[in-house]
Amino acid sequence: MKILLLKQKTFLVLILAIALLQRCGNKNTFKDIDGNVYHSVQIGKQTWMVENLKTTRFNNGDTIAFLKNELAWKANDLPACSTYGIKDSLDTDYGLLYNWYCIGDKRELAPKGWRIPTEADIRKLLQFIGSDTTAASLLKEQGTQHWLPSFTEGTNATGFSALPGGYKDADGKSYMRKSNGYYWTTQGSFEFYHWSSRVFQAFANIERNPIFMKYGFSIKCIKETSQ
Repeated sequence: MKILLLKQKTFLVLILAIALLQRCGNKNTFKDIDGNVYHSVQIGKQTWMVENLKTTRFNNGDTIAFLKNELAWKANDLPACSTYGIKDSLDTDYGLLYNWYCIGDKRELAPKGWRIPTEADIRKLLQFIGSDTTAASLLKEQGTQHWLPSFTEGTNATGFSALPGGYKDADGKSYMRKSNGYYWTTQGSFEFYHWSSRVFQAFANIERNPIFMKYGFSIKCIKETSQ
């Protein structure tokens, strides 16, 4: 019983410490090439984008194809973005869903001074938090405005504000909005599920199966100076 209470107190101290670090962190705003405004938050030695990416252009000004139906998405093997389901306008809350061809494009998708996170970046983030089994609770947006109700609802103590934007599969069909959040890394994905306090990195790996290049996931960028 004493050991259990000690673990609970330790976990509470961790949450409070991270919350304090988040409040003291970098909260500057910045813009992408479209003029969309984002906030940043410092977590340990890393600086992360708070909102999900929603740009429709690469940094050189070239337009990213915005595909409006499932057939167009299925037939496409070039950089493209879309919204969850069929919409014509930007998805203000959740950002856009991008295929991997955007990630690998030399014209660069991330705002200047920012980049797509690597698998190593995610490992460092989880190492700073100190527990991969409880990390999602500290990274997920708090409340049920976007997330489904759950016993593992987020506290967002880090300010990371992970959202359940769902995903598009290779056929252009949309799944898991409000339940799960899928984010690109340079080689695969990391995921948040409404039913789990854990961060996962097992859904998509483009080296294991190139079909995932055609999937549409959300993006959170990391600042280039992050360690």
